Amino acid sequence: MNARTDAPSEALGIWVLRFLDARIAAEGAAPSTLRSYRHVLFRLVRFLEARGFRRWAEVDAPALQRFLDENVLQRGGSVRTWNQRLAVLRAFFRFLAQEGAIAENPALALSWRLPTRGSRLPLPPDQRERLMDFARSLPETPLGLRDRLILHLIGKLGLRAGQAVALTLEDIDPGGERLRIQTRAGLRIYTLPAPVRESLIRYLQTGRPRLVRDPENRALLLNHRGDPLTRQGLWRAIRALGRRAGLPDVSPQRLRQPPGLPLSTPGKEAG
Repeated sequence: MNARTDAPSEALGIWVLRFLDARIAAEGAAPSTLRSYRHVLFRLVRFLEARGFRRWAEVDAPALQRFLDENVLQRGGSVRTWNQRLAVLRAFFRFLAQEGAIAENPALALSWRLPTRGSRLPLPPDQRERLMDFARSLPETPLGLRDRLILHLIGKLGLRAGQAVALTLEDIDPGGERLRIQTRAGLRIYTLPAPVRESLIRYLQTGRPRLVRDPENRALLLNHRGDPLTRQGLWRAIRALGRRAGLPDVSPQRLRQPPGLPLSTPGKEAG
């Protein structure tokens, strides 16, 4: 499709608003998605206008590359942020091409970035054992008991961060021997190995009662204020525990290992 190079010049932002309206009409985009689009694209508009661009047909791949470099890489942004913003650019310029405002999509020349493989590798066995030894040495304080349980839930039971923070008291059987976990395959019952069961019971007996403030709060894992622990809070806790154990690059993802535990039929609860 040919670009409308003979059309009168329009403010770059007008096309951003048209794109957002089109997203609402075609997809009923969620408010959070629209805010993300708006944030990225109007930042792009400011970037381009500061460099003399007045029409989208003038924008090429090197200009978009410089935008991403300055707004993601030079600000310490992650691979995920880069890919999210590139996805917005590709969708926006595809819309411009469909509308005839540009001849081709310059964002297609930009490359997705792959995560650093080392950050996804599991902890080596010696580092995992070192962290589990550190868990056993944590003080018998409310937060110490909670942190030991976190390391066991992630490192020994293999739960994801989101699964761990979603646990409630109702997910624990009366004897503390099994946990009800919502997985991608459905509801499953995990039989707890002895170290996990012992840390869970100890936390329930003397840790959580000293943290909780609202008796209506049923979350298993709590923060120091007695509120439910968030996923971000769990990530911070594991990273801090790793540093204290002399392992600076620990994350829930690296700590997880396949559970290898007997599971009940998905959807059935423990009796």
